Amino acid sequence: MHIAIAGNIGAGKTTLTELLAKHYKWEPQYEDVVQNPYLDDFYAEMERWSFNLQVYFLNSRFRQIIDIQQSRNSVIQDRTIYEDAHIFAPNLHAMGLMTNRDFQNYSSLFQLMESLVKGPDLLIYLRSSIPNLVNHIHKRGRAYENSISIEYLSRLNERYEAWIQNYEKKNMITLEVDNLNFVDKPEDFQLVVDTIDRKLAEMKMDAI
Repeated sequence: MHIAIAGNIGAGKTTLTELLAKHYKWEPQYEDVVQNPYLDDFYAEMERWSFNLQVYFLNSRFRQIIDIQQSRNSVIQDRTIYEDAHIFAPNLHAMGLMTNRDFQNYSSLFQLMESLVKGPDLLIYLRSSIPNLVNHIHKRGRAYENSISIEYLSRLNERYEAWIQNYEKKNMITLEVDNLNFVDKPEDFQLVVDTIDRKLAEMKMDAI
């Protein structure tokens, strides 16, 4: 199976990916933020580096999906290729931080990649309010994220909600994470596991 976790910056995707991988013995695939050579430059000068950053993420995510489809293990992925194409790149374009030419080039590349892969078997969407996102971002203290504005996060949240409303790939779970502390409260993590178990059982029955 291919399970993917989607959500805005600071929603808790990486943490939940790690916890679920350990619980279910799934193979984790994390977003490439440590080795990404464009992140620092992007947050310092978004207009200059937006196209470079988005192409890097698109390439990285496409390679992950190829690996996932070739793997014999169940894999859980931190963020999907669809978020890059339907949320982050269009948002940068709409804000005037990516030129029409670059956005059209990017979109064409994504459409080609999308035609060659399939979506995740299960998508887990982490819905979060802006204050909760800001709190998580500040807690983890990544230097390059210090310049992220409330307006930028709000725009992303709006696009996430629009994307989720029209998501038609396959099975999906939405978790309201404002009132969930799956790191420090075992009962909250168990609620998440119970929700996933019910969905997996439902999917199994549908497949029979």
